[in-house]
Amino acid sequence: MNRLILSFLTVSLLTFSCKKDKKNNDNTPQKPSGPGYTVPTTYNFTNVNYSGQTTRLDMLAEMKAYMNTGNTTGNVVLASKLKDMYANVNSPFANNALNTSGKDIKSKVFSLDQNLFEKFMDSLQIASQSTVAGSNGVSGVVASNTEPGKNYLCDKNGIEWAQIIEKGLMGALIYYQSTAVYLSESKIGNSVDNTSVTPGQGTAMEHHWDEAFGYFGVPVDFPSNTNGVRFWGKYCNDRNPLMGCNATIMNAFIKGRAAISNKDYPTRDQQVPIIRDNWEKVIAATIISYVNKTKQKMTDDAIRNHNCSEIMAFIMNFKYNPTKKITDAQINQLKTYLGYNFYNITTTQLDNIKNLLSSIYGLDSIKDQL
Repeated sequence: MNRLILSFLTVSLLTFSCKKDKKNNDNTPQKPSGPGYTVPTTYNFTNVNYSGQTTRLDMLAEMKAYMNTGNTTGNVVLASKLKDMYANVNSPFANNALNTSGKDIKSKVFSLDQNLFEKFMDSLQIASQSTVAGSNGVSGVVASNTEPGKNYLCDKNGIEWAQIIEKGLMGALIYYQSTAVYLSESKIGNSVDNTSVTPGQGTAMEHHWDEAFGYFGVPVDFPSNTNGVRFWGKYCNDRNPLMGCNATIMNAFIKGRAAISNKDYPTRDQQVPIIRDNWEKVIAATIISYVNKTKQKMTDDAIRNHNCSEIMAFIMNFKYNPTKKITDAQINQLKTYLGYNFYNITTTQLDNIKNLLSSIYGLDSIKDQL
């Protein structure tokens, strides 16, 4: 299975490498403003609809809940059910509105990685069939020896496939669709219709921008309201005390939408790199945060394996941003530092990950506090 992960990280990087277009790495919250028109303080616009994005986040939440049943020994997580949820076939969801939504996750995942996630699901099922406790070389549920009640299903190398799938889809679906698809020239460029209004949805350009925002996973009055933040919204909020990233990203989404509605395309274009750059920085800071947590729990197999699995998945996510700051070679270096047996990982390996990311993203002043 190590070869599977290696293939994923190597082949996908080669096929998704794009040019950099770094215009703004400023992490300071910016007050929304615009020339000659009013920019609201919340994502409060007419004709907004990102229900498709909300539906897919709901689907991923149900997938996560089902995968986590494997954290109890004896509960087999069926790959067939996960694949049905992934493609939305055979009415797999407890919420029937999802079954009849006409939406699915698989078709929106970065195309070269769609089938790979199904292989990850096969790996999760295999691990869940174990009836013994997990340990180095043995698949099974691993119980924390420092945090009672925390148990995680891991394979023989300590990889928690539920985390690889969930956090991996946060990249291959959510981050990819928002930064690479909906914020692309083909979706919000000047050739996209911004005149004909569909009631409840806006113009094509407005709608595409709204769909990018919908994947962020925050309420319209974020960050003053953080209730219900999920997936990337949650991780952004976790990093906010040290980075001020909540207002930076939210204000860019608001300012860009207002600019589109007022046909102020230079201002629209300025917001795209702010969103991409700071979202990417949130990923880097999140990995460093997990490195710090892992170093404190090196002798707790469950917590260490869980954290390292999250690190592995978040490293995968970098490549989906078409204007990423990190290079493909650096992503491969992170993969090498992490390795593929979390029972054997060392603090030196973790520090190598932390220091490389801190150097790339200018996080040296806060890397030990993350």
